[in-house]
Amino acid sequence: MKYKKILAFLMIALLIPINVSAKTLGDLKNEYNALEQAYIDKQNEIDENRQEQNNTSSRIDQIYGEISQAEAEIEEQNNKIAELNQKIVEKNKQIKSVMKYYQISNGESELLEYLFSAKSITDFIYRATVTEQLSRYNSNLIDEMHALIEESKKAIEELHAKEDSLKSLQEELRAKLSVLQLEASNLSDEEDSIEKDIEASKAIIQFYIDSGCDEGDDIATCANEQLPVGTRFWRPLQSGYMTSTWYSDYLYDGECRSHAGVDIGAATGTPVYSISDGKVVYAEYGWNGGYGNKVVVQHYINGQNYTSLYGHLSGINVNVGDIVTKDSVIGFVGNTGNSYGAHLHLNLCIGLNSCISRWQTTDPGAYINFPANNMSYYDRTTYYSGYYSNPCGW
Repeated sequence: MKYKKILAFLMIALLIPINVSAKTLGDLKNEYNALEQAYIDKQNEIDENRQEQNNTSSRIDQIYGEISQAEAEIEEQNNKIAELNQKIVEKNKQIKSVMKYYQISNGESELLEYLFSAKSITDFIYRATVTEQLSRYNSNLIDEMHALIEESKKAIEELHAKEDSLKSLQEELRAKLSVLQLEASNLSDEEDSIEKDIEASKAIIQFYIDSGCDEGDDIATCANEQLPVGTRFWRPLQSGYMTSTWYSDYLYDGECRSHAGVDIGAATGTPVYSISDGKVVYAEYGWNGGYGNKVVVQHYINGQNYTSLYGHLSGINVNVGDIVTKDSVIGFVGNTGNSYGAHLHLNLCIGLNSCISRWQTTDPGAYINFPANNMSYYDRTTYYSGYYSNPCGW
């Protein structure tokens, strides 16, 4: 399952250009089609994961029954041993009763007394034969019962070993189920990311069509005609607290996980500015999941196309097609979508895209001056040193 996930991720990464602008509107449409196929593939992965979870859960439940059966068999064998031990006690009593005629005790021959009290020679022979056969028969029975007891003890040992093995397997399956459930959560997040990317890509394609771009037009050239030319990037909030840098929160249980942009803490309702001059290509109210309410702006800075995304907004202050500057308030800090407190999530991508998928993003700190994580800033221009984006060592 893990390898399928990695392979699917690599295939999507190959299908969707990273940090590269599409050459034509047709190329952008092809990327959109690739996203749709990636979404279908991800749904298939989710279905496979769900089926594997169901199979694993069923096997865990089945093992409960097998353990109960083993415990019942152990109890049955213990009862058998107790029954055989009781029979051995009874047979020992019978042997002692017979042996009082078959042994010499207290200096007297009780056997002789028993034998010579016979009425006839035939009775004498019968008494001697019966006494010997009864003793031998009971002794053989006791030997057989001891052998059965040993077999039962061996069976109990084997059943205990089987029970331990089943419990161990059950623990392994529980651990596997936990992994599958975590994978299901990750797959669901990826599915949501692709789905949102599809929505945004569709809207951006429509933006280019509405701007007069034809199927074979160079998107970079076509977009440049639509985008104001900027010269630098600015911080998106007048003041804020750096709560998470690029990739910084992917240290989870010792594992590195991707964080597509930077998080900047601020009070709900704090104005959010565009990081540079540009044009709004996407604006969505999406309270449930993902980045929540978000705005996507495309820029043309020093001969290079960029895309910025502003997520978890409490409100949106622009419309698709609006020209914005670094002083334009495009929205307000909020806590919408998958968010755990009021903050702005900022993605930055090189090229023209939706900038939603994490494999499209680049480190905003490489282009916008931010202070180090867990540090505050109080204007949009003061220079800070020490920004560190990647504790995973990438």
